[in-house]
Amino acid sequence: MSKKLLVLGASGQTGQELLKQALEKNHHVTALVRDPSKLEIENENISIVKCNIFDKDELRPHIEKTDVVISCLGFTPTWSEPVPYFLDVATKISDLMKEFGKRRVLFMHAWFTNRDSWSEAGFFARNFFLRLVIGQVLAGMRQCEEFLETTDHLDFTCVLPPGLHNGPVTDKETLVDDSNFFVADTRSSWRMSRADVARYILDVINDESSFRKVRAIGLLTSDSWWDVVKDQVDEFKRLFF
Repeated sequence: MSKKLLVLGASGQTGQELLKQALEKNHHVTALVRDPSKLEIENENISIVKCNIFDKDELRPHIEKTDVVISCLGFTPTWSEPVPYFLDVATKISDLMKEFGKRRVLFMHAWFTNRDSWSEAGFFARNFFLRLVIGQVLAGMRQCEEFLETTDHLDFTCVLPPGLHNGPVTDKETLVDDSNFFVADTRSSWRMSRADVARYILDVINDESSFRKVRAIGLLTSDSWWDVVKDQVDEFKRLFF
């Protein structure tokens, strides 16, 4: 069944993949972006709208008309405090969804949003990438998750994928973990294509078993540690260079 989807962070790499797959599934999509020129998609089922997502009044008419809100937002790391924008946007979305009686919202976050889980990461990931590069991004995501858990009017899912790369969508089995902030199953890959993350998000829109969950996901596969490190270095370059 097609849905009216509202996508934030639509011009990012995962957001663009999600738009592509959503349109292939005949969903009707409204993509909120700062710069519409960054999206060159021609399809009768998509509206690309310039919007300040931090302004509740600008968000209001789009929340009112949607069935499902999906956030693929990402923000530049800070050094001394949690990135505040995840929580800021989540509170505005929550208020507006309550106002209009909407319930279903999905946020794309990342493995290891809970700092207690960092001990399970590899040495390089834990001491360089998590601690020095994206630690405050993860902390900001965790603030958002903790806020969502206090609500009683949202059927939220926070989807936590591992390291991302730009490979194609696959039909590999997706493993899930609702307890550990990473996938503890040793069969899980520590990397995943953005296309497969988008596939999973769209697949669970109507899945009640995913409601009110902070859910880590991974693919049933086996990648080398070199593949994981390479992805982390590429992500570092993307963020800072």
